[in-house]
Amino acid sequence: MRKDEEQNPPENRNINTGGGNYNERIEGDYIQGNVFQNIFHLGGQTTTPVGNPARPKNERILLAAVKEEVTARLRQSLHNAVLINLGKESQPQQVKRPWDAEIKIGSKPAEPLSDTTTILQVFDSEEIAGKLLILGAPGAGKTTTQLELAQALVQRAEEQPDYPVPVLFNLSSWKDDRQSLTDWLVAELKSKYGVSTKLGQDWVDNHQLLPLLDGLDELEPQRQELCVYAINQFLASETRPLYLVVCSRSEEYTNYATQLQLNGAIYLQPLTKNQIYDYLTSIKYIELWSIISNDINLLELVKTPLLVSITVLVYQEISIEEWQHLNSTADRIQYLLDAYVGRMLIRNINSRTYFQTKPPNAKRTRIWLVWLAQQMEGEAKTEFLIEEIQPSLFKSKFPKIIYNLIVWGVIQMLISGLISGLIFGLISGLIFGFHGLEIENKTIPNQGIWQSAKNIVKLSALLFFPSTILIFLIQKILLNNSFNEALIFSLMSGLLLGLLVGIPRSGTPVIKHFILRLVLYCNGYIPWNYARFLDYCTERMLLQRVGGRYRFIHKLLQDHFAQMEFKRN
Repeated sequence: MRKDEEQNPPENRNINTGGGNYNERIEGDYIQGNVFQNIFHLGGQTTTPVGNPARPKNERILLAAVKEEVTARLRQSLHNAVLINLGKESQPQQVKRPWDAEIKIGSKPAEPLSDTTTILQVFDSEEIAGKLLILGAPGAGKTTTQLELAQALVQRAEEQPDYPVPVLFNLSSWKDDRQSLTDWLVAELKSKYGVSTKLGQDWVDNHQLLPLLDGLDELEPQRQELCVYAINQFLASETRPLYLVVCSRSEEYTNYATQLQLNGAIYLQPLTKNQIYDYLTSIKYIELWSIISNDINLLELVKTPLLVSITVLVYQEISIEEWQHLNSTADRIQYLLDAYVGRMLIRNINSRTYFQTKPPNAKRTRIWLVWLAQQMEGEAKTEFLIEEIQPSLFKSKFPKIIYNLIVWGVIQMLISGLISGLIFGLISGLIFGFHGLEIENKTIPNQGIWQSAKNIVKLSALLFFPSTILIFLIQKILLNNSFNEALIFSLMSGLLLGLLVGIPRSGTPVIKHFILRLVLYCNGYIPWNYARFLDYCTERMLLQRVGGRYRFIHKLLQDHFAQMEFKRN
């Protein structure tokens, strides 16, 4: 029996997840956040754990979360965007890669891979033995390749109960140079999937996870090699995983003095002229091929799956002559990305987010996405959660001052209004503490804040009923007041007591978040209904959504928006 099974039997342990409609939670010693989540049932759809029943239930729920995340991200990829626009369906049974790859083992020269060799076969090869580095240029298909590997590994973990659970991590969230990779993995499990520190540590210590690390090149340049060093320390430690996959841009990685201590690397090669021809002719874009094939600069530009996919999507919207006469590769890429954004914003879709109201116009959508991309870029993030918005996003002092004044005033007003006659309730509320709560199951946008709001009601109700009854009995029996007087006084007192405890305990983060959103909205940074807007951008294939988390459909698009000037008017 595994260590985590001994401490808490599988039938009594649940985890919540961040990748789908999963609302099961760790109970008992593993509970995180609000103590009252043990008392009240958290509503919502619960998951059906996947995999062999011989595997502990917690692991099967985590496996279900990862499976949902991988499926959602592959479904929302730009490759699928092309197929959707062309009225075609993906054919996952086809194993032939659209690009070439080379494999390098140790000091041996790189060798080309057969185009029918799958990434799982590379991972399983005797030389690699499950410790693999995936390298390539921006847009070469690195993340897609890693997701396809994750999909295959999830299927294997479903079938084999002792196989480690593959989990996706993004290294851009490694913020502290002094933090070991083991501690970071445990923290990420808690942040992303709601796994308690204790259980996460057990999983890492017992080699029950298969980390798939992306985004090494998305760290600040001066910290990337420090992260390589931290990964190597992890690989040499007692908690070293049985298998590990790292994904990075090749240009950045080759400049490091320190190399990862993995068994081998796969290099994703640029598309060849023949591969581009085969792809474009197969989707009946012969005219586009004739234009590209006669311009060496354009041909060089579309040698990545990302850019050839974007070119197909925007071909009808761009001026080929203008595109051809741009001076640099960077300018041509920016032109393509501009055209892609424009195309996505005007294409006809059956929007489910704004079906009753008019959606924001293209200009307003761009402005809000520019602000979002700049905030994510400034914090070196590739994923965004609405409830993680912080006052630090204000770039000038005036909005910060306004925010702090409003927060202070509102909280003081609420407490002052409730304090009359109920000093004990205020003290109780303060004992509980003025600190934020965060529901860790990010299955819907802004779920943490909504859960805190629910906690106000639950906690207030918990105190309201018994205190009302007690005060009524005191009023009626000891003070001999009339029935109506006792009833009215007890109801009002019970309500005030409940609110005095509930608002400081769970209401403070809700108030702060509401005011922060209000100030951002009034300054033109975000729309009022932010979740609806982000879902609308997901429909427009500008963002991807997994659970309550959002990301741009590709890091190049995030960078493109971040480089634009933010103009509110």
